[in-house]
Amino acid sequence: MFGHYSYPGFDVDDFDATVTQLQLATGWNKGFVKNAILGHAALQDLPRLRELQQETRVMDVGHLTAVYTAIEELGPDVDKEALLHIDGILFDTFTPTRHDQAVPQRKTVTDRIRAAIKRMDKSRAYDKRKREDREQDDAETFGVHEYRDRAIVQLDTNSLDGRRIQANVAEVARELGISTADAAIKLLSGEAIGIEVTPVLNVYAPKNRAISGPVYLPGSGWTTPEATSAFEDWLARTFPVTRDLEKEGEKVLQGYGPGEGMRHAVYARNRTCIYPECNRPAEQCQLDHRIPYEEGGRTEVDNLFPLCQHHHNMKTDRRIFYIPDPYSGDIIWLFADGTYVVTAEEGLLRDQITPFNPRWQSSMSAVRKNRAKAAEFFAKGHTILDKFDQDLDLEQATAAIADLEQDYGMKFGFTPEMPYVEPLPEEPVDAPFPDPEEDH
Repeated sequence: MFGHYSYPGFDVDDFDATVTQLQLATGWNKGFVKNAILGHAALQDLPRLRELQQETRVMDVGHLTAVYTAIEELGPDVDKEALLHIDGILFDTFTPTRHDQAVPQRKTVTDRIRAAIKRMDKSRAYDKRKREDREQDDAETFGVHEYRDRAIVQLDTNSLDGRRIQANVAEVARELGISTADAAIKLLSGEAIGIEVTPVLNVYAPKNRAISGPVYLPGSGWTTPEATSAFEDWLARTFPVTRDLEKEGEKVLQGYGPGEGMRHAVYARNRTCIYPECNRPAEQCQLDHRIPYEEGGRTEVDNLFPLCQHHHNMKTDRRIFYIPDPYSGDIIWLFADGTYVVTAEEGLLRDQITPFNPRWQSSMSAVRKNRAKAAEFFAKGHTILDKFDQDLDLEQATAAIADLEQDYGMKFGFTPEMPYVEPLPEEPVDAPFPDPEEDH
């Protein structure tokens, strides 16, 4: 099923669509399918290992995942000689030398590739244990804190899991007709066992998003590396509903009400009520037909804009009117006294999509390059921190990380910090044991 992805030069135009098709056809989770495709694709650059795999099928998806994720740290523009060197190491690793020899473990594969990379390029030679310690610093915490006759229940977690919990509590509250606080109590105390709900969490992502790239959570913004990792894990365990906002923007519906996908396309374009200085979230607004439906205005994204009820009433009463600029995204507001105001669009799509940054689907080769770039970036970043742990040159480490972020256009997420030094105790004003008085 996946062998043809290892043929040199083989590519797919739409990686996400390919993953979804295989996922639905097999019932396998998304993470497994992605790893299987990318793992076999890595064999395109490893001819000896590819030939060995075609003959023996000695590597499973776990081994292939270990191979491609380790090699990604060499970056998207890896030297061919370096790949051939690693190819020889892996060929020897998976070629048995005696009868009934055990297949190497994933860790063995990762360790041997990492050792080869360290020898070839010191800028990627980070300490694995130290990196794991840094990445575990943001571990989730849970606690119940009592004071007087009240208690605070606190959960410190990443933004993605926080929004998932929020959506689940809200859905249980709607199902039972109770407040969100009561719903949270029932869920945490075990009283909600047996209640089945399907909470919905809307997440926005560009079409060309790499697997390790951030996603946008309404109300929270772009995910951190920790939340992005949680998103990938969650995505691998579920079957998400994917909406192509570009296609939704091309639709024209016959009726008055917009469909769910069309609504989200509007929400992505305009994050709040479009009236000047109004910050009500678009999801809590009404979608206004700029050209009224009864006057021939079509139900399409270009004619729908979020307005809170108050400002929608003002527009319906013809006290105000607005004209969107299709090129800049600015909205020109016209008032009854002849004055006007221009507001700048600050939606998600305007930030991500411009005439110079078009929304193309992501091919398999593009996904591989994006992943390799991210892996190379973090390998170099952790190597800088390892060096800082030795020389404690804060200025140099901070500058090196800043340069790295500038070169790659990415955020590292870890900063060098000087170790804590216990301060010396203050000198006492009076001696603790006064000198004995001299006899005269």
